[in-house]
Amino acid sequence: MKFTLVQAAIETGKDRSTLYRAIKKGKLSGELQDDNSYLVDGSELFRVYPPKQADSATPQGAQVAMQQHAQGELIEALRAQIDLLKAQAERDREQIAREQQQADNWHNQVIMLLTHQQPMQEVNQTGSKEDSLLWRKLFGRGR
Repeated sequence: MKFTLVQAAIETGKDRSTLYRAIKKGKLSGELQDDNSYLVDGSELFRVYPPKQADSATPQGAQVAMQQHAQGELIEALRAQIDLLKAQAERDREQIAREQQQADNWHNQVIMLLTHQQPMQEVNQTGSKEDSLLWRKLFGRGR
């Protein structure tokens, strides 16, 4: 693969002018193009100048890599927390629905007691209102 001097400078971490001087001194071979720019073969370039280390090799790059890693961990922790909160919200909604149903049942029982009505299940079990406990208390045990 062939590189322009700008690309070669990026790949090696050297300045473009350093590479140009190396070509002029014969330390590095390059092909002169029609537009007076140079192309340098990759193997020739890396023979003279080793490839640039990954960004994490520099202190600033290492700090950036650590920050990115920490941010990634933070994002994952926040996603897990969001999932937990969603599950808790769903459980809370279900609990509220159960409590509302229980409150409705209690409300219906209070209304029946206040109006001296016999609950429907008791009517179905005994067969008539006259057999209810209230009726027996008011008018005696038996008929």
